[in-house]
Amino acid sequence: MHAIDFLKAPAKNPIKPVYVISGDDPFLRRESFAAIRHQVLQGEDEEMGLVRFAGDHASYADVIDEVRTVPIFVKRKVVMVEGADPFVTRFRKELEGYVEHPASSGVLVLGVKTWLASTNLAKKLTTTGLAIDCKSPSEKMLSGWLVQVAKSRSKVVLEPDAANLLLEMVGPEVGLLVSEIEKLATYVGDRARIQSGDVSRMVGSGRIEDVWKVLSAATTGRSDVALDLVDRLLGAGEPPVKFLAGMTSSLRRVHRVGQLRSQGMSLDQACVEAGVNAYVKMSIGAEHAHLGPRRVDQLPALLLQADLDLKGASTLSPRLIIEKLLTELSRPRKD
Repeated sequence: MHAIDFLKAPAKNPIKPVYVISGDDPFLRRESFAAIRHQVLQGEDEEMGLVRFAGDHASYADVIDEVRTVPIFVKRKVVMVEGADPFVTRFRKELEGYVEHPASSGVLVLGVKTWLASTNLAKKLTTTGLAIDCKSPSEKMLSGWLVQVAKSRSKVVLEPDAANLLLEMVGPEVGLLVSEIEKLATYVGDRARIQSGDVSRMVGSGRIEDVWKVLSAATTGRSDVALDLVDRLLGAGEPPVKFLAGMTSSLRRVHRVGQLRSQGMSLDQACVEAGVNAYVKMSIGAEHAHLGPRRVDQLPALLLQADLDLKGASTLSPRLIIEKLLTELSRPRKD
């Protein structure tokens, strides 16, 4: 199930003993896990009801013992294994057995980068659990969902024409789109209706162009230019989280085209498949040449880490987190 469909009405899906959250969209991953946690704990103390493990260090016995242990202060607990790809690889056979006979005392959530539906584990999960796909959604899928998000989260009507214009201006970056809807809801106030004119006035293309200039400099090795531009933007009050969301939309496109090229497509073919126009194709070619295949493949992980750092996983200041990411993108390729 795609996260967009899951998030439309999480409560309509019965609670499962096992969930897998996969894909590269940090907003959808975060919202999907929050929906699962809320549905399972239903307002109970989250500190008591939530246990987290790091997938690269966790043992199968420790994780499953935690899931099977009957909680004292909550009805059911949530056990989350973050970065669970190595965990799944090491304990695939054990997990196949577990999903056939899961515990009723806890809910196991595996957060992975990739999830192949063709594996035995994935096939077994369809019987007792639920796999939530958090890959970047298509614009067609997003358009209707944004109308619903505006109504459910911000209590406003987002007209279809306004939703389409918002997608055209911002791109299919879910977190940034939701942020823009919240801003627009504040702008329209008691009118409680967002029209295309509101989007034109409030969602400035200038900011998007500024983000593009920073990325263009960073992904072609001009770190001094990129850092100077981002210093000006953040100094002018641009929220770091919002700035990262704008970067994410562009870099996901770079990553998607890179994936297609790694499968044997030419740059032209990959751009057509990814829906990239001729103008953007030229810049992506230059970015691929600078970054190299390995770093292009790592882009979702780099973006996810920066997003987590901005939300409290790092003690660095938001400005330094952004600068660290740009420096990593600017350094010369090694492959």
